[in-house]
Amino acid sequence: MHNAIEPIIRRAARLMLDFADPAVYSKGRHADFVTEGDVAVQNFLIEELSKAFPTACFLAEEGEDQQLTDKFTFIIDPIDGTTNYFRRRRCSMISIGVVEGKQPVFGMIYDPYRDEMYYAEPGKGSWCNDDRLHVADMPFEKALIGFGTAPYYEELFDVTGRAFAELLPKVADIRRTGSACMDLCDVAAGRSDGHFEWRLQPWDYCAATLLVEEAGGQCGNILGGAVTYDKGIPHMAASARIFDQLQETLQTIWRESR
Repeated sequence: MHNAIEPIIRRAARLMLDFADPAVYSKGRHADFVTEGDVAVQNFLIEELSKAFPTACFLAEEGEDQQLTDKFTFIIDPIDGTTNYFRRRRCSMISIGVVEGKQPVFGMIYDPYRDEMYYAEPGKGSWCNDDRLHVADMPFEKALIGFGTAPYYEELFDVTGRAFAELLPKVADIRRTGSACMDLCDVAAGRSDGHFEWRLQPWDYCAATLLVEEAGGQCGNILGGAVTYDKGIPHMAASARIFDQLQETLQTIWRESR
């Protein structure tokens, strides 16, 4: 699967970078944008992956009326970090997750600006190019925690702000890149220790969840239970050392914000 998907994602990245000044459109919610680059990359990925895997289904960010089944399915984010992309912040990635029986069987995430190819497969570890990835082993008070602000969901502004204020005195620092995929790759690579977002979509976390878990970390629903891939969830990831403490802290913040 790796050998079939890697050349496709690399060609998609060249297409992504060809748009020097992509047209930008609103999806209707606050700060929720799509560019002509997102659409072009997604169309390209679906077309090329369909040729390589003719029976595959697709769940993609810029699609409509999509439902996840038990079939072999690609879950695609054509450009994660869309605002970064059209503002030329060079912090965007292409993510392809593969699920079967509603569980991940392969994940690949590509950073075209740094030429970093992340990939994982159950039982075979997580990798960036030729380097094996491992989560860090920092205690909670020394942890770097990434987070997403979920700017499209006004009902989550308060709990997002509360989480920042509550966590900042408890950990070493907090980070925000604007790309959930990049934040989760940082967890897998041991460059940070955790990440959370109060509503994240499957195309944002599908490939990256497998990457974190195969690097020795844990992922889950902030409010309890395992990660699911059929709809958005309050998603979190962390090293095994701090996962429970981070989850308990976030659950307390959630309860106090209700």
